[in-house]
This record gives sequence, structure tokens and C-alpha cells, in this order.
Amino acid sequence: MESLQVTIRQLRLKSPLMTASGTSGHSNEIERLQNYPETLACLGAFVTKGVTLRPRMGNPEFRIVETRAGLLNSIGLQNEGVRLFVEKGLPGLLNFHLPIIVNISGATIDEFGEVAAYLSDSDLNHVISGIEINVSCPNMEKGGVVFGTDPKMVRRIVKTVKDKIDSRLLLITKLTPNVTDITLPARAAIDGGTDALSMINTLRGMAINVDTCEPCLGNITGGLSGPAIKPVGVFMVYECFRKIPECNKREIPIIGIGGVSNWADGLEYIMAGATAVGIGTSWFVNPDIFQTIYSGVETYVKKRGVNISDLIGKVHEKVKSSIHR
Repeated sequence: MESLQVTIRQLRLKSPLMTASGTSGHSNEIERLQNYPETLACLGAFVTKGVTLRPRMGNPEFRIVETRAGLLNSIGLQNEGVRLFVEKGLPGLLNFHLPIIVNISGATIDEFGEVAAYLSDSDLNHVISGIEINVSCPNMEKGGVVFGTDPKMVRRIVKTVKDKIDSRLLLITKLTPNVTDITLPARAAIDGGTDALSMINTLRGMAINVDTCEPCLGNITGGLSGPAIKPVGVFMVYECFRKIPECNKREIPIIGIGGVSNWADGLEYIMAGATAVGIGTSWFVNPDIFQTIYSGVETYVKKRGVNISDLIGKVHEKVKSSIHR
């Protein structure tokens, strides 16, 4: 449906709905979607689970704890590493007429660059439409401090990756919400050369077993996702669209992520300033979530006789008009 098409820089999506990294697996997940053509028809892009330079076993169990309004996870970036991803994962993505965005992580700035270069230089690089940088990783050179909390580090990572990849690849930077002002790392990513921003990643959280007096997660803490974080995500998208000229002018599109579980949630992100919306945790509990949200948004735009792109940042117009009354 043309009214639901959006553009993120040079990438045209048939709908604003994307999978959220960390919840979507690699080619094995999308191959299973062949049995669900309705879901594929609603997706604008497929974003893979994080890929690192070397294989990672992930964190000790338990890795997932359900909360009242979401999910705490501490998976620890488990994956087979970029070499096996290119050999085994990318071939499985060949036959899908869908933009593929590969999420990457690293323990050092150099690792980010090496992963990006390996993907960009591979014989199957034409399968990849873009790269999403996860700056929520711990910087092992600085004692585990998260990269994304330091704007200078964000800029360096983005610039390093930008210099290592083919110019045709869309570069997205996924921001951590665990900061005082989200616009500072967002600004740094833009200065580093990112083409788009995605926000938010999970919020830090913890759960304790009151019977054993021990942390529920093997890694003690984890990342909170799901409906509980949606207001935070919407606010951070709103702030970046409001305060950063490149976002407000749509020169740097935003992908809103966090707690989307129905079509109205998706529209909130878009009206706050997002061009597209990532869906993750809700997919675990509702395998039809993409169709449900697509149908709801489609009904909404038809009823109002608008395109989805007309709604991007719409709330800012209303806020300005109320201020000037």
C-alpha cells in the first residue's frame, strides 16, 4: 500500500514496520517467516540479531525474566561471529525481497570497524542494505563502561564504521536510553556520519528472587524491554526531533523502538518524529503482531485520507500551535 511507504535516506520501505535487533535472530528466523507470508508482506525491513567479530557464548543462565509490563533479558550478544554469519547466515537472506539491516557490536572501536569491513567486503555484501551500530555495548578498554553513554566514543565508533563500509550501505546508530540527555549521543552520531538513528535500546534493570535472596538473572542485571519502556522511547524520539535540526528536517530519519504492542503505539512514535518503527518483545507473545499493527495503521490513514509520511512529527505542530494561542 503506497500510503504506508516510507524512505530512510536512500532506502525505500513498503511499510514503516521493522523487526527490532536482538529479537529477530539471523537468517533462521526469516526463513521461518516463509511459512507466514502475511507477516513478510507487512514488514518494511528485517533487522538481524547482533553480530560480533568473534563468536560469543553469551551470558550465564538465567537470561530472561518476565516483569509485570515487559521483559528483562541478559542474552549477552550470543552469536557465531561475523565469519560464520557471512558463510551461513547471509546466504539464507538471499531470496527475500526485503531490505536486510545487520546489527553489529564490538568490545573496542577497532572491533566495530573490523566487523563492518568484513560485512562490506564480503562477496554477499549485496544482500545487505544497511548496518545498525549497537553502541550500548560495554567498552572493554575502559572497564566495561557503555560506549553509548559517552558522546565522544559514539562519534568515533560511527566515523570508524562509516570509513570502513561501502557508501551505498545505510548506516544506522542505535542509541542507549541510559543517559541524561539522549540528544547528546544522537548529535555525536550525526557528527560521526550516521545516516539514521534508532532509539531506544533496553533500559538497565534487575530482578531479585525473594525466596533465595539472589538475582534472578545469571548476569545480575539485564535490559528491560516491552510496554513499560514505551513512554521513555516516545519521549526520546520527540526530544531528538525537537532539538536536532537534521532530525526535524528529516535529513536524519529516526527509527522508534521500545514497547510497541499495538498500532496506536506505532503511531505515537511516528507522530513524535519517527519515520519507521521497530517491533521486538511483542513479537514473542503475539506472532501476528506485524499484521495487526499494519492493519490498524492502514485503517487509520485511510480514514483520514493521509499518507503515513504526513504524520511524521505531527505532534510538534500541535505543540507549537498550542504555545502560540
